[in-house]
Amino acid sequence: MIFALALAGCNRDQVQVQVQEVPKESQSTTAPLAQSGDATSQPMNPHAGMDMGAAGTQAVKWIVPTGWQRKALSQMRVGSFTAPGKDGQSADVSVIPLPTMGPEMELNNLNMWRGELQLPPATKAESEPVTIGPGQGKLFEIADGKTPGRIIVAEIDRDGTSYYFKMRGDDAAVRDQKPAFLEFLKSVSFAASPATAMTDPHAGMTITSDLPQAGADSGAGLPAGWKEIPNPQMLLAKYVIQGSDDAKADVNVSMLAGTGGGVMMNISRWRGQLGLPPLSEEDFSKQAQTVDVGGSKATVVDMTGTDSKTGKKARLVGVIAPQAADTWFYKLMGDEQVVGQQKDTFMKFIQTAKFSNAP
Repeated sequence: MIFALALAGCNRDQVQVQVQEVPKESQSTTAPLAQSGDATSQPMNPHAGMDMGAAGTQAVKWIVPTGWQRKALSQMRVGSFTAPGKDGQSADVSVIPLPTMGPEMELNNLNMWRGELQLPPATKAESEPVTIGPGQGKLFEIADGKTPGRIIVAEIDRDGTSYYFKMRGDDAAVRDQKPAFLEFLKSVSFAASPATAMTDPHAGMTITSDLPQAGADSGAGLPAGWKEIPNPQMLLAKYVIQGSDDAKADVNVSMLAGTGGGVMMNISRWRGQLGLPPLSEEDFSKQAQTVDVGGSKATVVDMTGTDSKTGKKARLVGVIAPQAADTWFYKLMGDEQVVGQQKDTFMKFIQTAKFSNAP
């Protein structure tokens, strides 16, 4: 989990130095990142006991450009600013660390950002090199010269964590603040600090279910035919469902603090995994359904497209379930026939979850 903490500040000639504590990924870290909070107050995993092991921390420092104003941290942000432009325009600047997901996610991320500006998806993720502190990262700039908005995102990978520095706002304001943004990136520094043992907030959970029980090799409490994958990267839990021949589907379970980026952003990300363009708010409202999960309303989507990794036709059923201060994400994706056969079981699996902080 992220424990975002402002350790020091320096204000000299309106130039500020800010330090944030964020996690340094280790191979044993399996829980998704959260912005901040006491581990003992986090919800327990309603499906499995997880071993987080020990996680290190890494201090991130930067110099805030003159004129930028700090904003309250929210969701996954460890840095949040307003960069003023001309004529009352402004740009929003954020710093977000996430588990490194590999180059195959670049196009999905790019299309997610393009979707924020209502631009059609790209077929190739094009970037240019950019200096981010002591290393070289990638810079993505999204605009078409017609829409009023512009987004610039810089990304660098450090020891299993990807740091995203994003500026979004009115086209003129973003272009005006781009030089300051680039200087901001150059000022970034990373300093490792001693590893800190973390108590697993997800351990010791069981799932109560009247579903057919799985075999001993799949783990008690799982639906029949589901096989648990131990210690999945960046997930709380992962299961594989094998169909006939080579057909299969995967079930992923994850949790993020706050809204986890919001429903629309995550739906757009899932659609990108199927080679589908982002939905408008209007189209989304027509297609999305809701279901009760842990005493709250969860959003359910069901879509079919082409798996961006395999190039094969695939179906995805996703559920986004808010629980108190966190959001849980469940995804069933794979062979169209297997997903169709398992959808009811998948939904029942989710609805049997017992959240310790459910209202």
